[in-house]
Amino acid sequence: MGNLCTNNNTQQMRGDVDLKNRHIIKANYLSNDKLLNREKEEKNNKLPDTSSILGQNKYNKAKSVRPKETESEYLSKNEYNKRVFDLINKIRVNPPEYSKIILDNIKNIIYETHLVKNEETGEDEDKRLCIFKKKVKVTLNKGEQSFQEAAKILETTASLDKFIFKDKIVLPLPKTEEELMNHKFINNKANEIMKKTKINFYFQEYIKNPEVAVLMMIVDDNKNMNGTKRNNILNPELKFIGIDSTFIGKNFIAYFSFSK
Repeated sequence: MGNLCTNNNTQQMRGDVDLKNRHIIKANYLSNDKLLNREKEEKNNKLPDTSSILGQNKYNKAKSVRPKETESEYLSKNEYNKRVFDLINKIRVNPPEYSKIILDNIKNIIYETHLVKNEETGEDEDKRLCIFKKKVKVTLNKGEQSFQEAAKILETTASLDKFIFKDKIVLPLPKTEEELMNHKFINNKANEIMKKTKINFYFQEYIKNPEVAVLMMIVDDNKNMNGTKRNNILNPELKFIGIDSTFIGKNFIAYFSFSK
């Protein structure tokens, strides 16, 4: 799919504060003479408040080891990447809920007649095509039957952990139209990545609308894939995902990769 037609509060009590002299006033603590002598000693020695310093150091140390949460640059730089990542994870958390969306989208299946080249004769012939039409057009194989089958599978699929985005498995995208049209390009890039880290499954997509793209991945009405994309997106053993996308001229391309 993807051909365009295209996881007891404690309150600390404090004394009153003398704002003028900057001293904490505690009743019946010291006589005036003793208080003055102590103040002179503290002033001469200039002893630091070690309790507060130790407390600050302890806080800074704890703060420094606290892990900093950051979003992958692939998600922050690209609206498509972020949106499909969120949609896929939403489906994994609650597959039965998404089955309703699949069934609701059956209404967007239409039929159109197009000139299609006959592979045997080489001549253009009129052919009735099954098409999903919502913001973009996508050719379908079995149409409504695939939507019904996908919805039924998701209705009985248990909740899964969300995918974790993993930069290391993101596949490099083509940069030229020549690379875009080269069907071996994605395989070559996947093989390069797999020399360093494991990738269990990957595929490419051409649908620029995130909602439609994810819907087509889950329905997966394609002769070649036949549910393979959906099975991997809903695979409980797969924990990590990599996504990147771009435009090359007017052509959109997105790469998806998955690992355990």
